Amino acid sequence: MATQRGAYKKSAKRREEILDAAFDVFSRQGYTAASVNEIARTVGMTQPGLLHHFGSKLALLEAVLERRDQLALDILSGRHDVEFLRGLLEIARRNKAVPGLLRLYSILAAESSAPDHPAHEYISRRFGFVVAGTARAFEEIRDRGLLRDGVDPRTAALETTAMAEGLQLLWLQDVDVDMESIVRGHFDGYLTAPLAQLDATPVAGS
Repeated sequence: MATQRGAYKKSAKRREEILDAAFDVFSRQGYTAASVNEIARTVGMTQPGLLHHFGSKLALLEAVLERRDQLALDILSGRHDVEFLRGLLEIARRNKAVPGLLRLYSILAAESSAPDHPAHEYISRRFGFVVAGTARAFEEIRDRGLLRDGVDPRTAALETTAMAEGLQLLWLQDVDVDMESIVRGHFDGYLTAPLAQLDATPVAGS
């Protein structure tokens, strides 16, 4: 049993090393130009050895993307109305600490606009999730009477998503932008009071 646990830990560690290498190569070259062989060389493995852990280049990409999104999912999990918007602000703040992740995502978002790209469905689904979640938060804010008159929740969600994506691209091009501050000001333009002054929805029975 001890030997099996040791082997499992070693394999799990190796998988993380492979994902780190895949992330680095995909970030620099994009998915299309990157090769499994180069990723394998980066971690001192043969290509067949790497494919023992991840069966294909696409499986590698999916694992890298899932790991990328897990932090955002953890931050947004269970949040509603104004707290969901605050979660988006937290993500914007943390993104500045991981430029490689933003670069990888931006490259893939551009590459995957082609319907036959392996990441097309993933990126499309991700955009759908972000827009739907943000629209739902604005709907909840509207139902509390905190959304300004004339603001459509889905339009606000689309505008927010487009602005956040654009700010990331500007920042990656070394334009001096404070993403968190700009997004916060953007949110305040939709609300009846600044986001910092609004309370979360009271918990039932409290």
